[in-house]
Amino acid sequence: MFFCAQKTIINKTGIKHLIKIYAKRDNWHQMDPSTGNLGYGWIHYALIRNLKPKKVLCIGSKYGYIPAVCATACRDNNFGLVNFVDAGFDIKDYSGPGKHWGGVGFWKKCNPKKYFGKFGLEKYLKLHIMTSQDFAKKHSKEEYDYIHLDGDHSYTGVKSDFNLFWPRLKKGGFLALHDIASPDKDGNVYGTRDFWAELKKNHQVAMEFNQDPGLGVIQKL
Repeated sequence: MFFCAQKTIINKTGIKHLIKIYAKRDNWHQMDPSTGNLGYGWIHYALIRNLKPKKVLCIGSKYGYIPAVCATACRDNNFGLVNFVDAGFDIKDYSGPGKHWGGVGFWKKCNPKKYFGKFGLEKYLKLHIMTSQDFAKKHSKEEYDYIHLDGDHSYTGVKSDFNLFWPRLKKGGFLALHDIASPDKDGNVYGTRDFWAELKKNHQVAMEFNQDPGLGVIQKL
């Protein structure tokens, strides 16, 4: 009879370091490094491990937590690539609501190969420092199996990102939208709440987490 003395097959130490590096002190995804809990990261990891997507798209991330989780799933699949898009805006340089959404200009100062190489993710993630609009124009023929939207959280901004990339999601693929339950903060009005309410009327909801900050996942059928 096989017996495992560990209470989990997941390496808690590895998860703790991943969170420390790629989320730092922020917690926007219900994670808990002390218990080895990736929070919403489990959702992305599990879907990518099962779907085995060839191409994943992540729009926006302060320090790269969800892109890193997605790339970890691709690494563990030994297949797939995460295209991570962030304009690298800094709150100090872009005044006014909706101009930065918590950005600290991190990506313009980052060496992506070295940074994501800390977890052996450099072969499974490619960073594009540009706006989502510029990325869509530059890569107009790209299609994706999995998409995570976490960029401009204004109603206009998130709707624009959805309209840009939903047509490029393959049939059967999933699109995740972050902050569907975030209250307004830091002078920003989170239009993701209203936009998610609209999406639910016309799309198949795969998962919905309504505790702040919230995560919604829809499938393209």
